[in-house]
Amino acid sequence: MTEDKKSLYSQIVDYLIGMIENKEIQVGDRLPTELELMEKFNVSRITAKRALEELKNKGLIYRKKGHGSFLSKTLEKENNIQQKIISMIIPYENSTGRFIDYIRGAADYLYSKGYLLSINCTDGYEAKERDFLISMSGMGVSGIIYYPTNRINNFDILSALYMNEYPIVLIDKYFDSLPLSYSVSDNFAGGYESCKHLIDLGHRNIAFMSSINIEKVSSVRERFLGYCKALKDNGLKITSDFILTEFLDGIATETAGEVNIDYTPSLLEKLIDKEVTAVIAENDYIALDIIKALEAIQVEMPNDISLIGFDNIPILSQMNIQLTTIEQDFYEIGRKAAVIVVDAIEGKNRKQIKEITPIKLIERNSTSKAAR
Repeated sequence: MTEDKKSLYSQIVDYLIGMIENKEIQVGDRLPTELELMEKFNVSRITAKRALEELKNKGLIYRKKGHGSFLSKTLEKENNIQQKIISMIIPYENSTGRFIDYIRGAADYLYSKGYLLSINCTDGYEAKERDFLISMSGMGVSGIIYYPTNRINNFDILSALYMNEYPIVLIDKYFDSLPLSYSVSDNFAGGYESCKHLIDLGHRNIAFMSSINIEKVSSVRERFLGYCKALKDNGLKITSDFILTEFLDGIATETAGEVNIDYTPSLLEKLIDKEVTAVIAENDYIALDIIKALEAIQVEMPNDISLIGFDNIPILSQMNIQLTTIEQDFYEIGRKAAVIVVDAIEGKNRKQIKEITPIKLIERNSTSKAAR
């Protein structure tokens, strides 16, 4: 967008706000139409529409299809309060675990800057996730911290938010095709450190197991690439037979319940037949399912198979499972996301920000020296 168009867009916004402040437009009154603004300022329909969308995002107006834009009941003092709210959109509402740490990290920073944090849980429903993205950006909320579960269904909305320079930051994942700012763990280092740890223990045939398509999710893809790089750096062959993806019907989460693992034991038996001695799981929940499957086929861990997870979820200690895993600093990821969105709101940075938080290998009893 050229500087001239930015200037014209700003002029329209200032003009309309001036009319509102001078009481030329009262609550419920219709604002000038896109056509009227086009003629008055000699601009394109896109520029006129964007100016009205800006007022809508500020909570000053609401739009009726086929009727135009009208002054909202949310004005001045009420609107200023709304402008200090940041919305966090997450899949599940947990009292413990990863999401509460995201929330704590973001909330602590936002409160210190005079902002409030609104938590919006999608319960894992893609339609609800989409609705939140649309409604939050149109209700006068200043910015969004967003944990994405499905880019494909929301690409149009995210693209519009990006083009409109709406303050939004992703956590946990990022999108290669859309330059939105993000705050994530160093997943590549996590995959690398996991594999290197096993190699140092003498393992040479190391499998990688993921319940989802590696290419579709940046966090899992980075873990996989780290695993591959560690193998290559240590002179080991990357064997396709040792890489299992999309092998479960679903993904285990703290709220989603148990996953169908009926055929996981047979997959593990095939890996063992190929002399695999260690497995890196996409996350701790998949690792827990693998542990159940190993018990079902009477394979001992770590004597027969060493296993590493990812996340260091609280349920491990509650179940007294000594799983070697990668610990993510969810609090710091949430805090950095809040910094990014506040800076965007306050005009300190309009560029894509990439925050990558270091990980830590937590060594426990699920890994040991290779027996063969």
